[in-house]
Amino acid sequence: HAIVGHVLPDSDLVHKVTIIPRGQTGGVTWFIPPEDKSYHSIIEYKDVLARMMGGRVAEELIYGEDRVTTGAGSDLQKAAELAREMVVNQGMGKKLRNQVFHVDEGMMLERLVHERNYSDETAKVIDDEVEALITEATNRARMVVKANMDKLEALKNRLLEKETLEAEEVIHLFDGAVMPKGAELY
Repeated sequence: HAIVGHVLPDSDLVHKVTIIPRGQTGGVTWFIPPEDKSYHSIIEYKDVLARMMGGRVAEELIYGEDRVTTGAGSDLQKAAELAREMVVNQGMGKKLRNQVFHVDEGMMLERLVHERNYSDETAKVIDDEVEALITEATNRARMVVKANMDKLEALKNRLLEKETLEAEEVIHLFDGAVMPKGAELY
């Protein structure tokens, strides 16, 4: 998460990284926006999605595709929720731009009784849009992590020594990190 968030230009700033378990996580990377914001762009959300996919991608690259763990489960769930929110409630899909398909997230009984307000065909397009956003985010994260494996290794080694790193030290470790051309959105 940290290297992807550090490299992508519209990601929030890395605030702190720890390998100390928190709840059901094996560690945490905190990001803090440079200013309070009420609105977010598609580009910002795409960087957030890529950042969320960073942990899973790093596992795939280091251990192999079939040796990934359940560690990224929460990140994958949050990424899917954000991608669906972008398409369904914010009109941020490619094919469904400027259209919203709000589904009442109320009580379970209400959701079972009320049908959605769009067709099966539109539901398929929504699913495809969500999948495309996640795939794009995963590919961008993969490019960033691959291009900066030395920085990831330096972060890992320092975290094994110290367990928690503040923003200044993370930024220092990531000095010289590169943004691959293929991961750029603009």
